[in-house]
Formats: sequence, structure tokens, C-alpha cells
Amino acid sequence: MDAAVLLVGHVRGITQQARAAGPAGNPEAQLGTFLGDLMKVHGERFPALTAALASAARSDGQDQAWEFGLQRILDGLAALVDQRAR
Repeated sequence: MDAAVLLVGHVRGITQQARAAGPAGNPEAQLGTFLGDLMKVHGERFPALTAALASAARSDGQDQAWEFGLQRILDGLAALVDQRAR
């Protein structure tokens, strides 16, 4: 049951981002813009996050939150199943 709740949470989060962005919006691009502005002011406090955001911007790392999150969740669940099977 916990696995189902985890998956529903991911779906809900992505859906809420899309709704907040509106029909013509791109929620990941909006978040990227917001984080970019935030890092301009506070980036020296968070060098690893600043580097990760810069890397994502260079590699066009947007529009992959659904797939990325789903794969990480499924990888974690697979590891849990393997661990419990031992």
C-alpha cells in the first residue's frame, strides 16, 4: 500500500505543477527560472545546487520530471523488493 501512495504522490505533484503553470505554461521551465533567479542571489551558499542547475540548463534537462521521478521510485521499490527477498 505504501508503494501505491508513493506513486500517487508523484502523479499528484506533477499534475499540480502542470495545473499551476496553466494550459500554455511549462512548469519545469517556470521552476527553472525561479530557481535560477534564486541562485543568482544565494548561489554561493549552495554551490552543488548551483552547479546542478547549470548542468541541467546546458543539457536541456527540462520536461523530464515525470519520467525521472517515476524511474527513481521504481528503482527504489525494486531495491526494496530485492532486499526483502533475501
